[in-house]
Amino acid sequence: MTEERPTILLVDDDRTTIELMGAVLETQGLRVDRCHDAQAAIRLLETIHYDAVVTDVVFDGRPEGDQVLAACRKLQPLAVVVLMTGYPVIDNAVSAIKSGATDYLQKPVDPIVLAAMVHKALKERELDTSADGLQFNDLVEILSGMVAQTIERVDPYTAGHAARTRRYSRILGERFQLDPSTLERLELGAIAHDYGKIYLDDLGFLTKKGKLTEEEYKEVQRHPELGARKLGAHPQLREVCRYVVEHHERWDGKGYPYGISGEKISIPGRILGVVEVFDSLSTRRSYKPAWSLEKMQGFFDEYRGTAFDPEVVDEFQALLAVHGEDWVSQPQKDLAAAGIRFDEE
Repeated sequence: MTEERPTILLVDDDRTTIELMGAVLETQGLRVDRCHDAQAAIRLLETIHYDAVVTDVVFDGRPEGDQVLAACRKLQPLAVVVLMTGYPVIDNAVSAIKSGATDYLQKPVDPIVLAAMVHKALKERELDTSADGLQFNDLVEILSGMVAQTIERVDPYTAGHAARTRRYSRILGERFQLDPSTLERLELGAIAHDYGKIYLDDLGFLTKKGKLTEEEYKEVQRHPELGARKLGAHPQLREVCRYVVEHHERWDGKGYPYGISGEKISIPGRILGVVEVFDSLSTRRSYKPAWSLEKMQGFFDEYRGTAFDPEVVDEFQALLAVHGEDWVSQPQKDLAAAGIRFDEE
């Protein structure tokens, strides 16, 4: 958990593209070495340590990206490798992933998405290689970093959402007298609940202005299961993954991804579902205003016993009676602190 910026080797024979992409990646917290030739990149790999390597697949018509990948796997096996391909047929890229690449992107590559992908892979590597005895605060730092370096980079309007959801979930969980271990796992689930969004096939509609199409909405519905699957390898996150999966399930069984209902949903999952909806609705977006406290309270009354566990709603409404005005205004404060502004209509 170092403060140093990750070092990335960027390899592409298009000099203009690589300079522009490198400049943007540097604004996203990465230190970038640029290389225009596959053989020169291999020589760099022999002498300099890199956290990640991003390379084109084809150089002047030759698939030399395979050589960069092979050299990286031999010389720096822990490095994250992302392939870029300008060809619509990606069979070679998929084959390369099976040979050890972490992921691939279709050209033209959005450098913001690329930076999020690299940060995501580095944080997952940190989680996978850490000892099973990680302390709670270590897991908080790693998962918070995953969210901050991925979802919040791709969609900056979510700034603070995970942290607020964590805080409110703990306060609500305490009202249900959850034991300390369960409270900690609920907090971790609150931090990571939207992590699966970074694995969706199309990240463009995360920032879409307007209502999602039916197909886009179905795609978004994959994110709880995707997030749980990607986090599930770590033994300390098994229960956390359950809460991540459950945060869009409904009391009446009409939620997703599995349509479970009632007490089949864990209490932490039910808590997270209420809190996550509250914070999402109280956050202004480019396509909707922030909801008022009064509107929010009416919403939870309306869906008490259908979308949400009645007991969880009752306890949350009691909290809103005390903290509601502060909590409703907090997203706007966090967006302002992050330098996010909305263009005037």
